[in-house]
Formats: sequence, C-alpha cells, structure tokens
Amino acid sequence: MAGKIKDIIPESIKQPLRPLQKAASQLKTSYLMKFSRIHPAPVIILGNPKSGTSAIAALVGRAAGKTVIIDMFHLIKEPNFRELLYSGEMPLRDLMERYKFYFSTEIIKETHLTFFYAQLAEYFPQAKFAIVVRDPRANIRSILNRLKIPGNLEVLPDSYLDNFNSVEVKGWRLQLEGKLPDVPGANYIERMAHRWNIAADVYLQHPDKVVLMRYEDFMQDKVGTIGKLTRQLGWEPVNDISDRVDVQYQPRGDRSIAWREFFGAENLRRIETICGDRMQQFNYQPSSPDTST
Repeated sequence: MAGKIKDIIPESIKQPLRPLQKAASQLKTSYLMKFSRIHPAPVIILGNPKSGTSAIAALVGRAAGKTVIIDMFHLIKEPNFRELLYSGEMPLRDLMERYKFYFSTEIIKETHLTFFYAQLAEYFPQAKFAIVVRDPRANIRSILNRLKIPGNLEVLPDSYLDNFNSVEVKGWRLQLEGKLPDVPGANYIERMAHRWNIAADVYLQHPDKVVLMRYEDFMQDKVGTIGKLTRQLGWEPVNDISDRVDVQYQPRGDRSIAWREFFGAENLRRIETICGDRMQQFNYQPSSPDTST
C-alpha cells in the first residue's frame, strides 16, 4: 500500500518547513480565538474529574450530531490562569472572550467550569446544564489511580506532589493541596471529599436548572441513559452510538480495589463523614465493616 505523501518527503525537506508549519498553526489558532462566535445557548456538561463527563459529553454529541469540546483548560497554555480564575482576579467572562473558539461549540465539557456555575448561568441565560455525579469513594479512588497516588496515607509526601509542578499538570497539585477551589481538610483525602461536595451542590442547589446523570446509572445502561439525557437536553438522538459506548475517553482506574483496601479505615471514614449527607441524597449507601465494594 502506498504511503501518505508526508511519509515519503525526505527529512532534509521537512525539517526547514516545520517552523513555517508551526507559525501557520499559531496564526490559525489566533484567528479562531479572535473571530469565533461564542455559542449563545450551549449545553454545558459539568462534574468532578473522573466522573465520566468526557465519555458522556462525547456520546451525547455523537447521538445528537452536535459539536463538542472537551477539557479546553488543558489547551490553554497561559500560566496561572486557573489561579486567577479561582481567586476572582480574572472573571470567567474575560477568559471566554479571550478564547472564543473554545466556547463556540454546541456542547461544552470542562470539569473546572463546575465551580463557576453562577457565572456561567449569568453569562448564558439560554444555556442548558447537565452534571455527572459519581459515588465519592469511587470518584476519589479513580482520581488517585490516575495520579498514581495511594489512598491510605495520613499525609501526602512532597515526593508525590513534586510530580505535578509543570504547567500541564499543576492543576492536580493545587487540588491535592486544597485549592481550585479553596477547601478545608486535614489531609488530601478530606480536601478531595470537600471538593466533591461543592460539585454535588451544583445539582442539589439547582435541581430545576441542572439535569442529573449518575455515573452508576450510565454504566448500567449506556445507550439508554445517553438517549434519555440527549432528550432532556432538548435534542432527539439521530445517530447510533452502540459501537462507541465502550471507547475509553480517559485513562481507566483500577475498580477492582475495594474502598476499604484502597483508602484504609480512617480515610474511608473521612470521605463518608464529609460527604455522607449528600451521598444519601444521591442514593449512595455508607459502607459497613465487611464491605468490599
């Protein structure tokens, strides 16, 4: 089979072209950011990280035939913009005006936006919102699996935090330290539990304005729940998604590790104490001493 044209161009020719290609790409990006039109009535899908938001947003977009952007914060290379947003020094409106293209799609999914619901609702009075909620014990375990951090430590050593100093992953460090947004907590597990609470409250405080999907319900019937959510958001499914529901959109955690084994008794108690009231409202039951979920 013949290769692509770019595969047969000699390296001696490709090398001088790379700076031009990079400049052209930067020019295109700059044009899109400046002249794109922010969508006036997007569907905005929220949730804590590692709660299934990427897969669900992509599948709704596929089912409805709509444009989707996922995790645009990872695409923004501006240093410290997260800290400026969460501190209030930079209004979310300013970020959107600066990166219009990232807010031009029909579906917007970015977990950080969960913590700016009030600003989003004000800026987008015609938007529709959905949130994905996952059992906090499974959610926090999945995040820590992703970061390769154990869940049973009393204090998280700096040797773990030092893995998250670069611009691309600094956000994880700040969350582990109880920032983005600022939350209380004696250790990293308590901070993550408080952060889960804030995300959960977006639905609990606005149940008439935010459509809820539990991750566990999605896992039980992926095609059915995506079809239902698509209709709740005002669209009729037009595409079959049955061949897409098992695509892995984010690195998968190890679900085989029991909560008590992963967190240890004390850290598991911390999560269930901090999140307990909200867990019950989402029908997540506390564990018992012999639980191996």
